[in-house]
Amino acid sequence: MKDQTGTLEQIHYRVTGAGLNLLLVSGLNGQARFWDPVRTSLAKHYTVLTYDQRGCGNTPDDRADWSIETLASDAFALADAVFGTAPFTVVGHSTGGAIAQQMAAAQPERITAVGLSGTWMQADDYMRALFALRQDLLTRAPDLDPILSKILRMPPADFGLPGQDVSLDVSVTSRRIDALIGHQGAPLAPRITAPALVVCARDDRIVPPYLSMALHKALPQSTLHVVQDGGHFFVHSRVELFVRGLLDWLGQIAE
Repeated sequence: MKDQTGTLEQIHYRVTGAGLNLLLVSGLNGQARFWDPVRTSLAKHYTVLTYDQRGCGNTPDDRADWSIETLASDAFALADAVFGTAPFTVVGHSTGGAIAQQMAAAQPERITAVGLSGTWMQADDYMRALFALRQDLLTRAPDLDPILSKILRMPPADFGLPGQDVSLDVSVTSRRIDALIGHQGAPLAPRITAPALVVCARDDRIVPPYLSMALHKALPQSTLHVVQDGGHFFVHSRVELFVRGLLDWLGQIAE
């Protein structure tokens, strides 16, 4: 099992495992370590590529105003560097799911399958109000945003358990929020031809499950998997369920 780190245009990445190619794209926090709870299990079956997006983790901030399109371009550049011209599966959580949609629509010939976890096709009034509140907190009381974020992303029963600190630089967080709210997935959906797995949790308070269900309905080649609980970070709080569901689905579509 290979495990190596590298940089491409200052973007820090990590490759683990061996097998078919799998790119994992994290959400608002933009860090490779978001996938640490599931990376080892997935790397038993796949060559897993994770990375720190611009301004996140070990990748410096380029001070740009990002969009989902520019973030998807970064992901493709990394995939090209690590996987060459070989096709790959992309799995994105939350904002990473928006990036994965953009990738699957932009170069469908490269994407063998797409996993869309805790994500949405287009933000609705609830999401816009929620993230406007978070941006307001970042301006007025930046120390309070991580507290609100944890309250929202974790199921109440798991709130006291240890979890990852996902706070970023205020400017980075605000620009990433601008990018995710600007995501327009409806025009992309008809161009996404790869099999898709849409996963959501019933108690997700950041991306309510009805938004993920709307995404599923827009993708004719998609399968919907609803987790009964686990909050927005069900990738962390329901690790075995997430890994088993993803691997089972990938196995089915490969048959």
